[in-house]
Amino acid sequence: MVSPYDQDSDHRIYTPTTGFRFSGLLKKELREILRDRRTVITLILMPLLVYPLLGLLLQKFFLSQMSQLGKVEYRIILSNESEGQLFRALLTKGNRLLATNPGMSPVQQKSADDEQPLARFQKVDPVIKFLIADSSGENQNISKLVRDGQVDVGVRYIPIDTAQADQTRERHSGRFQITYGAQSPHSRRAAEYVEKRLQAVRWNYRDQLLTEMGKSDTVPFIATFEPVKSEMRQGASLVTFVPMILLLMTMTGAVYPAIDLTAGERERGTLETLMAAPLPRMWILCSKFFAVLAVATLTAIVNMVAMLATAYANGLEGMLFGEGLTPVVLMQILLLLLIFAAFFSAVLLCITSFARSFKEAQAYLIPLMLISMAPGVIGLVPDLKMTLFWAVIPLANIVLLSRDFLLHQAQPSLFFVSVFSTVFYGVVALSLAARIFGTDTILYQSEASWSDFFKRATKTHAAPALNNAVLCLAVLFPVFILSAAFISRLQELSMAMRLLASGTLTFCLFLLIPLLFAWLGGVNLKSGFRWNRPRPLACVGAVLLGVTLWPMAYEIEIFALTDYRIEVLTKLFDSMKLELELVPLWIKLISLAVLPAICEELFFRGYLLSGLLNRFSSTKSIFISAFLFALFHVIVRDSLFIERFFPSFFMGLSLGYVNILSRSVIPGIVLHMLHNGLLITFASYQHYFSQWDMNLQDQKHLPLFWLIVSLCSIVVGFALVHFSSRSQKTDESLVGVTPPTAG
Repeated sequence: MVSPYDQDSDHRIYTPTTGFRFSGLLKKELREILRDRRTVITLILMPLLVYPLLGLLLQKFFLSQMSQLGKVEYRIILSNESEGQLFRALLTKGNRLLATNPGMSPVQQKSADDEQPLARFQKVDPVIKFLIADSSGENQNISKLVRDGQVDVGVRYIPIDTAQADQTRERHSGRFQITYGAQSPHSRRAAEYVEKRLQAVRWNYRDQLLTEMGKSDTVPFIATFEPVKSEMRQGASLVTFVPMILLLMTMTGAVYPAIDLTAGERERGTLETLMAAPLPRMWILCSKFFAVLAVATLTAIVNMVAMLATAYANGLEGMLFGEGLTPVVLMQILLLLLIFAAFFSAVLLCITSFARSFKEAQAYLIPLMLISMAPGVIGLVPDLKMTLFWAVIPLANIVLLSRDFLLHQAQPSLFFVSVFSTVFYGVVALSLAARIFGTDTILYQSEASWSDFFKRATKTHAAPALNNAVLCLAVLFPVFILSAAFISRLQELSMAMRLLASGTLTFCLFLLIPLLFAWLGGVNLKSGFRWNRPRPLACVGAVLLGVTLWPMAYEIEIFALTDYRIEVLTKLFDSMKLELELVPLWIKLISLAVLPAICEELFFRGYLLSGLLNRFSSTKSIFISAFLFALFHVIVRDSLFIERFFPSFFMGLSLGYVNILSRSVIPGIVLHMLHNGLLITFASYQHYFSQWDMNLQDQKHLPLFWLIVSLCSIVVGFALVHFSSRSQKTDESLVGVTPPTAG
């Protein structure tokens, strides 16, 4: 069997009409798939039938469960016994007033949703359980108990003297501060219960004064409500269940089109005719991808509309969405569904491209559906937090992110990682499908399996193919994040051992894995990793840049940091800084300077840059590799530090430019090693360099003189590297050698 790494690229003649042909092909794919009766059933009829039935069953289930549970219990905590007696008396009086005159409280006016069966059931008087907080730290304890979900409402009474009352708009004797959990529907209902009764007492008191004395602005007390970010009990919530249903229905909508447009066409004998069209093979695959994506997206939208309509019709919107489903949140969830639909469509096309028949494709997709449900079920685990680890797990990241959007708890950094990782995995899956789609092994009934990807190429290539380099990057990305989290968990080891373990993982990830992919792809190691002998002048320029680039990179990071962020980072790394001071300098240099410089340069400016240069120009390749280099450096331990992106991107651009000019990875290794080594040395001997106005640990700006010297040295360093490239071209032209083109 021929390895997929040996397949030649699909070079077709591009004409001005190519774009029109692609649009025509896309229309043809969409027309065929949307005219199919089975697609219409999956897209429209299933949501219209399934969701009303589910809504009816859920409504009956909740009503039966609530009737069995009996009355609802509200737990209210107060600061001390005297305040408890006062509050109980007011609550009892409010109950009596509402019983005799239900319309006297403005909070009593509710929406039409109260006419729903669930809302009517929730009107039953609950059981009130009063608790007394500890004597020390009353307010803090009450807020913490509400935040942790141990109580539903916290009440604190603040008396006000006459002088203070005269300065306020309304004269009163005190203020009740009501604390409730903003993310807990049960806590919000308890707060509404308290508010109704306190308002009834206030209005009754004012009515009596108006009757006896005429107009008056005196009230017995006022009440303020303070929402806190509560830990919602997800085990009793359906908020996580909703995104999972939408994702599963989106997956279901994409399955049939993916099978029909790949294995179905092959079974009907129309794939050979399609491959003979004057269009690149990748374009044909992309037309099928967009067709599957369109159906999956339409399925997601129809399911979302059907779910919302069913929820509102049955009065389940409070249980399913709480108060978090705003138009903005709805658009965010639809965006996540679109991203997931693109990812899953690419995965489906990748798998169905192996199938030789419709039945075989169905056999492949059954295990995929079962495997895909596992991360989604993990998202239903109570108290599971969205972390960097879950942000790179497909399906689970979208489920947890959708839940956090509904609860207004989404973190922008984790949102970015989740979206980027999902899109990245989709691109990798589509590139894998492009390797096998329409090849001879698929068209002419020869056997093709996943083992073909582990067969070494028989041809030798000077540089890796772009899809080979991207696939290697796709393997590195999640493994790098998981390994960083793994190292942070080794707290029982000393800091020196953790640094050595980190260096070992860097060696395995950024050197051994690219070497494995280079071996599979038949890539010449010397040319593929750009391990060429550089000119001495280029090495001199790299040394000068390695010594003088760090002030500029440091200043870029300082400008990106705010005072608050500096304070947070200082507290976060204080303990780590004390441990690092006990580690010998040679261990820190090997783990944080030597190994990262060698391994990262061999991958980012060696293997990856060589693959990018096969498709893009030198400038684009430098920017893409620098961007990816910066993304990897944003991850520190098991956290995200966005501030590191800008200095890392600056260093990536500098290292890439030196690599392109010198045509070798060696000057970049020297530059990278000196840059990291100097920063580590300065941090280790900060007390010696403080007399030179170098206060790196406190994130203070460097003196202007240092920056001017650094800038001048950087210009000289780049000039030396540039002159070395010109002299290299002159030598090659004298001996009749044509220099290789970078772009």
